[in-house]
Amino acid sequence: MDVLRQQLFNIIAFVFLSLFVAVWGSVLLRVGFWVPDGRTAAPPLNGALVTAAGVLATSLSSLTASALGFTIAEVRQAEGADRSGRAAVAGVGTSAISPGEVTARLSGRIVAAIVVYLAVGLMVLLLWLVKGTASTDLIGAFALSLLGWLIGAAGVVFQTEKTSS
Repeated sequence: MDVLRQQLFNIIAFVFLSLFVAVWGSVLLRVGFWVPDGRTAAPPLNGALVTAAGVLATSLSSLTASALGFTIAEVRQAEGADRSGRAAVAGVGTSAISPGEVTARLSGRIVAAIVVYLAVGLMVLLLWLVKGTASTDLIGAFALSLLGWLIGAAGVVFQTEKTSS
């Protein structure tokens, strides 16, 4: 029982990420193997699958973005305390933070969530680019959401880049 208690968060994370992969895997398979028949513009997906896929994608996107943001804020606060004395002596201050420190502070669950989100999201984006109008609005919405997430993540990556001084 103690093992279960110690691993409870890992179990929850595993179930959530597995559900995300299963639901989006189902969407990808249905859309990927659908052949336009001239009667419908996109493959039919039932409402429950569309709702579950949308909720899971939005949740995972928000979770990973907020975890990155909070971790960056923690690192910035910790480095700010270290720099305050040195910056006053040197007369300079930098707002760049160490990407390595941010990565080191991320939990394994968050790293796994980011990797899963990116992997599934890139498959969705590729499918959307290949299928075009023969895909669903759900695919397009997630692909655009992933692009927005990537732009935000790229902004963080470039913002945290240290300049040599």
